[in-house]
Amino acid sequence: MTPSQLALYLSKLGLETPKSCNLAFVEQLIKAHLARFSFSSINAMQDKLLSLEFDVVFARVVEKEQGGYCFEHNKILMLALQSLGFNVSPLLARVLLNGKWDNPRSHRVTLLKYNQSEYLVDVGFGSKTPRILIPIDNTTDVCDEYSAYHIERSAQRAVLTLTSPKSIPLYDVEFSETFESDCDVAHFHCHQHPDSLFVNHLVLSRMVQTEYHTLNNLLYVYRNEETAEVHETLIKDVAQLKAIIKDVFLLIISEHEINWVYDKAALNMSETH
Repeated sequence: MTPSQLALYLSKLGLETPKSCNLAFVEQLIKAHLARFSFSSINAMQDKLLSLEFDVVFARVVEKEQGGYCFEHNKILMLALQSLGFNVSPLLARVLLNGKWDNPRSHRVTLLKYNQSEYLVDVGFGSKTPRILIPIDNTTDVCDEYSAYHIERSAQRAVLTLTSPKSIPLYDVEFSETFESDCDVAHFHCHQHPDSLFVNHLVLSRMVQTEYHTLNNLLYVYRNEETAEVHETLIKDVAQLKAIIKDVFLLIISEHEINWVYDKAALNMSETH
């Protein structure tokens, strides 16, 4: 990441280059990224070949504000941390949300080494993204204000499970050496395979302090962890979807693309009822 790219990235997050880079700043960066740059499957839905060349990814997510998923978000954050002097590298994980332990390694995370300790950094797991650093030196439990996690650590892997407010395994990270080329292969599968979730469904999320915004096809859900408020809205037309994409998820998407995405999401909704 060039100095000008880092400056633009931090500026859009409302942050300044820190005088001392520590773990507290990393967590501040995680929360700011999740609040500013939405998780989005919009590009993946449209059969676009999405390059992971960094300048292209940075332009797509940060400059053009089109959103993205783990292979985009976590690459940007990893290279920002690297530019700030942190020891970071990519890892691939098996997503466990469907209860299957033999899923392919289709989720990118970042390994951070700091003062002889290791942590997972993630800003690309949608609405279940941890908003804190995940320590992985040992089997342990960790929590933020409203969520709790259990980390089961062995020599070869770490399994991350959400334990509160409900219990669900999130992903299994393997510590084999991971190159950008490994991420390219997994990314290609996730945004080009005809059975991929992100190819077939509209999935958006944004996390702002205690507020969670999610969109699954045409069902928009607002949840406030502090007040326990939950509101569900079924989107009924393109204009409503356009407003939510712009005002809630802070994405800049062309009218033509929103029309196409709406038709696809509406078809998905009709097939499930």
